[in-house]
Amino acid sequence: MDPFLERSARNAAFDYLRSVSTQDGVVAWWQLKQFTFWGEHMELATAAKGIFKPRQLALPISNRTAPPRDGIAPPYDDEVSKDDFLLYRYRGNDPRHHDNVGLRSVMSEGLPLIYLKGIARGMYMVSAAAIVHDNPSELTFRAVLADLRDVVTGGELADLSNLDRAYQMRLAKTRLHQASFRERVLAAYKKSCALCRLEHPELLDAAHIIRDADGGRPVVPNGLSLCKIHHAAYDSNIIGIRPDLVAEVRSDVLVESDGPMLANGLQEFHGKRIWTPHSDETAPKRDALEERYEEFLAVG
Repeated sequence: MDPFLERSARNAAFDYLRSVSTQDGVVAWWQLKQFTFWGEHMELATAAKGIFKPRQLALPISNRTAPPRDGIAPPYDDEVSKDDFLLYRYRGNDPRHHDNVGLRSVMSEGLPLIYLKGIARGMYMVSAAAIVHDNPSELTFRAVLADLRDVVTGGELADLSNLDRAYQMRLAKTRLHQASFRERVLAAYKKSCALCRLEHPELLDAAHIIRDADGGRPVVPNGLSLCKIHHAAYDSNIIGIRPDLVAEVRSDVLVESDGPMLANGLQEFHGKRIWTPHSDETAPKRDALEERYEEFLAVG
C-alpha cells in the first residue's frame, strides 16, 4: 500500500464530490462514474456491493447504502448509536472477510471514507466518514459522520475526530429529510414546475403545502414541485393554490405594475390550473391544499 496514494486519492475524490454535489449534498450515480485521478478514470462506487475499493487503491474508498425500494428514504436512526456514531455493519458474519479487513485497515491508517446514502433511484446523499472503533462481537464498525462542506478545504480533509458528532448527525438527518423529499416530489412532477412547467431541475424546489414547521410531513402528497420564484411566492402567500388546483395571485399584487417579470412571472398565472400527478398516491391532498389556501385568504 502506498499511503501517499491512498490519502491523495481520497482528498481529490472529496474535493470533486463537493464541487458536483447539490446544496443539500446530493450526487447522481453518473457523477460518481466521472471522477478522474492523476489523469485516469477512477470508480467511486459500484452497484454490485456496498463497500467498494477501486482497482487503483489497496483499501476501500466508499460505503454505499442502496435507495429504498418504496421510494421513501428512511432516517438514519437505525444506523446511529445513542452517542451519535454512525454504525457500519460488517459484510456478512465473518470479521475476516476481505471487505471487513479492508475497513479495519482504513481505520488503522486514519483514512476517510465516502459515505453514500441512497435517497432515490440513482441519487445519493454524500458525506465524509472516519471509522474510529471496531466491535467484532456486534459485527459493526463505529464511524464519525461529517458534512463535506465542513471538512474539505482546498483538497485537504480536516480531522473528523475533532468534530461535534451530535451536530453533524443532526445536520445529516436534516439534509436527508430535505433532499429525499425534493427528489421524490420532483420525480412525481416529472421534474417540472406545477405552475409554469419549467423543466430545469436546478431551478426547481419541493414546496411543502402544510409547512414543515406546522407539522407538514415530508411526503409527496404534501408537496408541490415549483420553480424557485413560484416557490418563494407560494411560501410568502403572494400565490395561493385552491383545493380545485387553480392558482390565485394576491389581490394587491394582481393590480401592481412593475415590468414584465411581474406580469409574465406572476400575474398571468392568476386563474390558471396547475399540473399535478394523476396518481392518488402522489397527487396533492385536497384537505392540505384547503388548509393552506385558508392561510392565503387570511393574508390577502
